[in-house]
Amino acid sequence: MRAEETPSDWSNAVRRVGVIGAGTMGEGIAQGFAEAGIAVTLCDTSGAQLRRCTGAIARNVALARSCGLDEREPAAVARNIDPVETDAPELALAGCALVIETVPELPDLKRRIFASLATLPGDVLIASNTSSMTMDAITDGLLSRERMLGVHYFNPAHLIPAVELHRCAETSAATVAKVRALLDRIGKVPLVIEKSVPGLVINRLTAALMREIGYLLDEGVVSPRDLDAGVKASIGFRMAWVGPMEGSDFTGLDTGARVQSALLPTLSNRAGPFQQLLDRVARGDLGIKTGRGWYDYTPDQAASITEARDRGLIQQMKLFRGARNP
Repeated sequence: MRAEETPSDWSNAVRRVGVIGAGTMGEGIAQGFAEAGIAVTLCDTSGAQLRRCTGAIARNVALARSCGLDEREPAAVARNIDPVETDAPELALAGCALVIETVPELPDLKRRIFASLATLPGDVLIASNTSSMTMDAITDGLLSRERMLGVHYFNPAHLIPAVELHRCAETSAATVAKVRALLDRIGKVPLVIEKSVPGLVINRLTAALMREIGYLLDEGVVSPRDLDAGVKASIGFRMAWVGPMEGSDFTGLDTGARVQSALLPTLSNRAGPFQQLLDRVARGDLGIKTGRGWYDYTPDQAASITEARDRGLIQQMKLFRGARNP
């Protein structure tokens, strides 16, 4: 970044980004930039996957429009996305200010892609959507690591606002500031991870919750259906508007300390997945993608439930945007 250039200056000048991988996460990430009027070079080794992805983006935009989230036409968003079938994405990314890889969580694959991206011009920022690897592990041994960082989105990436930013040892403060400004520009909520730990922040919190959920299910304390209903009607309902630290202030720190003293010794400290989860995985009951998980799904039900989820999140997004920009 030039001495006189601010992160906002850089962000406002971005006209094109690259997304590598047209899977579920690449779909939402590409859509977010395209909706903000930024051109996207979307690379994948499979033409069929690219067609699936662009079709899904068109449906997502149409659903958002029908729900009154915004007025964008699917065709207008589609014009901002250039699908490229290639196994050498580094050759297709001309004009990109930022490139984000979203390929599966396979260490060798990610390292190979980053090694190829390291050949891009020095002013191109290079990012990974990894959810399980550190950026040091991905970028070890590469040159120009100061321009490399993690940008961890959450599924569905086109609707969940939060994005975690995490560094490798050499990532510069300027790189983090630039990407943070760009995410602000497209309406995301970036949070900077100050110290690299497995799972970053949000996945660690989710894992802690799931460990206790596993204990409650294995012990027969509650059914999966009632647990889902209760969480959505209590902590899930509240935490959309009141963060855990804000909630602690509302409750009173002294009350919180007493509750923790009473409950923490009784909570699960299991080091591995809970038994009911392991049993389902062993049977091949993996969720919507196999038609059975904690619940059963026909193909029509899976599509209907996914649309209902997105409709609910769209309504939540409308409220969220209104609260951020009253």
